[in-house]
Amino acid sequence: MMIIMSVFFASCSGFEEIELTQVKELKVKNISSGTIDFSVDTEIYNPNSFGVSVKGAELDIKLEGIDLGKTQLGESFKIKGNSKETHQINFNLDISKLSITSIPKIISLATSGSREVNVEVNGTIKGGAFLINKTFASFAPSRYFK
Repeated sequence: MMIIMSVFFASCSGFEEIELTQVKELKVKNISSGTIDFSVDTEIYNPNSFGVSVKGAELDIKLEGIDLGKTQLGESFKIKGNSKETHQINFNLDISKLSITSIPKIISLATSGSREVNVEVNGTIKGGAFLINKTFASFAPSRYFK
């Protein structure tokens, strides 16, 4: 039994960090009095040869340098080994927490036509495989056309 456990933990010691590699799209889902609901499609890379379950995330999101606030991952999901997958993270923005000068800019960005937008996602991702869990720092600055 001791040999089996040693082999198991030795194979898991090479558990590499999963990474947020790119923000693919930021969508405004709803604008109502007091809140703006967004979703962010993020590309996540798993360099491991085995699947990793993403069990949580705490992310700070910025749009054109304006801090939109923190969001947490609602549902867990699994990323296959040696793959990049896109997953949607939903969050809402409490407008009362923004500076007065940033509100018109955010509404303009949210409702304007095609243009280039800078989005930055920074925070931590919690992942696990087998009995091993890790928390990874993540940072994904992106520029995309909406």
